[in-house]
Amino acid sequence: MTFREKSITKLYAFALAAVFALVLAGCGGGGGSATAPDPEPPAMPEPTPQEMCEADNGRYNDDGTCTSAEELAAEMAEAKALSDAQDAAMAAYMMAMGYAGSAKDPIAMANAQMEADKAKGASDSAAAATTSAMAMEYQMKAEMYRDMAMEASMARGLGATMLANKQLNGDDITNAELDDSTPPPARSNASNVGAAMAAAGAPDNTTNAGLTTQGGTGGTGGTYVAVTPGATVVTHKAGGSTFALNLGGTNSFLAGETPSRFQTRGGWEAQDLVYQQGAGTTGAATDKSHLVVSTDIQAPTQNYGAETTGAIIVDTSVIVAGEVAGDGSNFAVTLNSNPADNVSPVAGQFQCNTAPTPCSISVDESGKIVANTGYSFHPSTGISDPDGDYLAWGFWVTGSTLNSLAALTNVAPAAQAGAFAYGSDAFAVVAGNKGKATYNGVANGLYSAGGMVEYFDADAMLEANFGGATTSTPLAAISGSISNIKAAGQAVDGSLTLEKTNIEASGAIGTTAAPGTTDGVLGGNGFRGQWGGQLYGPDGATRHPTTVAGTFSASTQDDKMSILGSFGAWKAE
Repeated sequence: MTFREKSITKLYAFALAAVFALVLAGCGGGGGSATAPDPEPPAMPEPTPQEMCEADNGRYNDDGTCTSAEELAAEMAEAKALSDAQDAAMAAYMMAMGYAGSAKDPIAMANAQMEADKAKGASDSAAAATTSAMAMEYQMKAEMYRDMAMEASMARGLGATMLANKQLNGDDITNAELDDSTPPPARSNASNVGAAMAAAGAPDNTTNAGLTTQGGTGGTGGTYVAVTPGATVVTHKAGGSTFALNLGGTNSFLAGETPSRFQTRGGWEAQDLVYQQGAGTTGAATDKSHLVVSTDIQAPTQNYGAETTGAIIVDTSVIVAGEVAGDGSNFAVTLNSNPADNVSPVAGQFQCNTAPTPCSISVDESGKIVANTGYSFHPSTGISDPDGDYLAWGFWVTGSTLNSLAALTNVAPAAQAGAFAYGSDAFAVVAGNKGKATYNGVANGLYSAGGMVEYFDADAMLEANFGGATTSTPLAAISGSISNIKAAGQAVDGSLTLEKTNIEASGAIGTTAAPGTTDGVLGGNGFRGQWGGQLYGPDGATRHPTTVAGTFSASTQDDKMSILGSFGAWKAE
């Protein structure tokens, strides 16, 4: 029966009931009256469209249309599918971010973050989608980028760690220790490099092989044991923050592949450099070494020439392009002194010449100068001054003699891993310098455990005590710690103590003749090794050095776990 038929039947029944009631009422009013004629049944009201729609479990719409129950069910299914796809895309993005945060090293993190950013874009598109089909398409993309972020995070992005964990012969490699057998057992580079790390920082290694800190300007001083002994030279290039490590002869870490750039903990710039060995070094020409260097070096300082003729400019024909300072400070712009002559604008700097009276300058919307008090324009000379007070620290791994089983012998490996630290302005301690200074910074390097070698970063803290002793004895002492260590994206329990050692008059810490001692517990295992460094910054009887950089290494008693790294730290305010 249709809704209309149901409605008519109900209304008819109601009408009959009403008539019957009236008849009964008439009968009860006393006898003698004539019987009233039967009333006409009332007209059946037509059901409204809304009543008809709702009777069929539909939804009556504002525009007068009816959405059927079947259509409502389809709408609900579509809405759920759309919501589920949007939620899944968001979940994929969040997982991609988690993978990026747990990456093994900064380059792997950057690669994973790049995929996570793509996942976010797909998730945002899914959130803006109006159909489940569109949302599902973006969900699939977000999940693809999530999987790529996972793969990127699990990779070793740094060439140094890839080289350290390389398999020698491509077969199943065990990490067996060296023994007297001939040929020696197969093993991975991780075992070899880990042994080299332990050797570099052994407490009884009085030559401090593989660990170097350098002072002085121009990269002179100190020694650095690499493939062959040579001077460490870290130089600033005119084109920006570029570094070279001299291994002796004509070789440098600028050779080979394009360096990968990343940021260390704390935001300091770093590069992963590749060195292709060649003449003047030990090893085949196909061998490679990797250097990871971090620095606080600043961009070159731009020099400006003498002020131009008519530099105190009020001429409204002069146009300034660039942001004009509103606080009276110097500011760099380009200046077109006569736009009609078709001569290219000149880059330069407006410099305030009326100190202590404030300078001021204003321009209109087109960039024309309308007022100027005290500013003169100095053109750019194109000459850059490099940062004269910076630190550079890092570590290296070499592939020399590690590319085949035939190259292995049953002797301890040569220096195949090392760390270095360098500053451009060595500090000399004088007798009158007293008081304490605290230095906070960052450390990074290699951590060898479980048969693998991984990149780590950490916090570095040092405290120097300048005692003002006589010049015939050490003038100061220093100690510190390496803490909050994170290796392969995972926190390492424990910390290393940089035990107290002397600071010499030259600012050197823990010289090769008497290196400082490192001691601590990492991952539940006892570590012991050595450390050293150098203070940097302007000299003076009343000044404390502004920075400190150094190297450290330690290993367990059986040498199966080791850590090797370097640090840069800055004086706390």
